[in-house]
Amino acid sequence: MSTIFYTDPELVIALSKRIIFVNPNDLQIFKEIVLPEDLTKCGLKIVTNTGNEGEQQEEETKQQQNLSKEQPTLQHVKMSPNHQLLAVTTAGQKALLLYHLRPEHAKLVSIRSLARASSALAFSSDSKRLLVTDKTGDCYEYDCENYEAVPKLLLGHLSIVYDILWSTDEKFIITCDRDDKIRVTNYPATYDVHSYCLGHKEFVAGLELLNDDVLVTISGDKTLRLWDFKDGKELKSIELPAPGIKFASKCLESGKYEISVLLHQPNECVATFNLSQKEDKEWEFSTPQLLSFSDMICCNLCYAQDRLYVTGVVNDHLVVKLSANSPEAPLNWLKMVEEQFKEYTWTPEDISAWFKKKYDNVTEYLERKKRRIEEKQK
Repeated sequence: MSTIFYTDPELVIALSKRIIFVNPNDLQIFKEIVLPEDLTKCGLKIVTNTGNEGEQQEEETKQQQNLSKEQPTLQHVKMSPNHQLLAVTTAGQKALLLYHLRPEHAKLVSIRSLARASSALAFSSDSKRLLVTDKTGDCYEYDCENYEAVPKLLLGHLSIVYDILWSTDEKFIITCDRDDKIRVTNYPATYDVHSYCLGHKEFVAGLELLNDDVLVTISGDKTLRLWDFKDGKELKSIELPAPGIKFASKCLESGKYEISVLLHQPNECVATFNLSQKEDKEWEFSTPQLLSFSDMICCNLCYAQDRLYVTGVVNDHLVVKLSANSPEAPLNWLKMVEEQFKEYTWTPEDISAWFKKKYDNVTEYLERKKRRIEEKQK
């Protein structure tokens, strides 16, 4: 999975086994992280609970041997708000890694086993806690100070969670899933659901807070919606040219934003528009501007200052491009970034699997019933 995000002054780009921290205004690479070839040699251990001590030890040894044959690859990457920690989850050898970031390098300080592949990450505002959701819909809280602490199961969905975030005051955890639900859960009393934001008809791919009270979401149902998430009330909905799979936003000034949505369609695969709140508190959208990225499978996007970066795949290799309305990058900057990942080939995730599968098991039943009736009448 490719990752790109900006935390002033660094643009972070990750793919396969490498993470680089680069200056978007020159050719400087601040630092880089390369995943170890075998996480078991760095302390990754399997823990089982069979009840019988002898059987447990035997099972752990067996799983540990099988685990060492896997190859870890990057799944998700997230930087803490204080810029001191980087959380990395891996596939293959499923693990949560925490790196302590310093100006010149990053040090691996914690490695913990994950039972299942991660689907989203979110740090608390004080950088002391990390939420990790997995592909079965469970959400765990990890302590980022006491690395030996057992993770806490906070909540669960019945399908894969695609995004997660804390409310500004951290009284709520907001999650969205493949079954078109947006759930607002009280924190720390996560056994209590505060509200649902219901209205999407397909998977909800992304969440972001515009302010303390307004949530923006995108979905496979070709809509972008604004919500008063505390009341579960929809404030505004606009049609997108195609299903939305990722989005990025930047604040232009108080109450005004620019939003770019990555669309599930070829060529004109990014829609950019302005969003503003009028004096009567109503929200207004400009007409979307479609940006074309031909001959490229687009996978991610982010704003870095005044530039909009889009990452994707050409001939199984990472490419990085700027939107047509962005200021030019320094000469050879894009080429320099792509060179860092030239040894890695990859295939983007098949987004079509995110959509609901609609099975018609009634027609076949009625046909069989009709034939049985006709046979009896003969």
